[in-house]
Amino acid sequence: MKRKNFSTRAFCACCVLVASLLANSCSKENEQRVISETGSKLKASYSTESALRSAIAAAKAGDVISLSGTIKLTSTLKCTNSGTYGSKITFQYGTLDCSGLSGSRGVEVTGSYWIIKHMTISKAPDNGLLLQTGGYNSISDCIFTGCGDSGFQCYNSGHDNAISSCTSSENYDVANGGENADGFACKLSAGKNNSFTSCTATHNSDDGWDLIEQPYTVIITKCLSQRNGYGTAGDGNGFKLGGANQTVSHTVTYCTANNNLAYGYDGNGNTGHITTTGSSGSGNGKGLMTRIY
Repeated sequence: MKRKNFSTRAFCACCVLVASLLANSCSKENEQRVISETGSKLKASYSTESALRSAIAAAKAGDVISLSGTIKLTSTLKCTNSGTYGSKITFQYGTLDCSGLSGSRGVEVTGSYWIIKHMTISKAPDNGLLLQTGGYNSISDCIFTGCGDSGFQCYNSGHDNAISSCTSSENYDVANGGENADGFACKLSAGKNNSFTSCTATHNSDDGWDLIEQPYTVIITKCLSQRNGYGTAGDGNGFKLGGANQTVSHTVTYCTANNNLAYGYDGNGNTGHITTTGSSGSGNGKGLMTRIY
């Protein structure tokens, strides 16, 4: 039998076909992995404000929205849609430069079931990140810095939010001499079941944590508050745990307060039983603890 010879062109075509099949196989394996981990195909990274806003506005349960590099915002980025218990919306990576905003917050979340992680939000004229009305959101490994009010704030019925491994620093409200810019604020009628774990508040003009007028228990665990109160009008407590005419039992366990202008831990008139098990600190200007019942 006469042997048939394949041409070079035919051989190359076969190679391309095999490579294509292998690539498609790998792609489908990766796609299946992404679907199994997030419940949705991984979206492309966004590097412009307009593209990011469109993605956020259209976000639905299971979507993963990634930010590439630094995006300078021209107005507050509002996350109003909601995911579900089993399929949250993920917003991750990159930096949001909010220095171009006029008197506004950087990111405002009123939806529920969001995961926001590995992100820096800087230089917002107001809060860097605000959670309100919604709930069941997870904020982790984020940095809030250089803002004109508290770097992170939860209020106005925001509930069941878990904040972990975040840092809030160098926040300063110039107009008020630093009286309002805390590292983390959960105050002014936030809802139930908000918690902070392994977070750091450092060198903010007012307090590290502020829970004034917060009507429900906040749980703070293994957090560090240091060198707060550098504003001329800042209170400078490491952890401000409520306010006058309140009886709310906050829990602050295994936390550390070092070198804050005023106290490490201040009940601030809150007569509720505040748990401070395992919490410590040093170098605070007025002492470690006051008005803790």
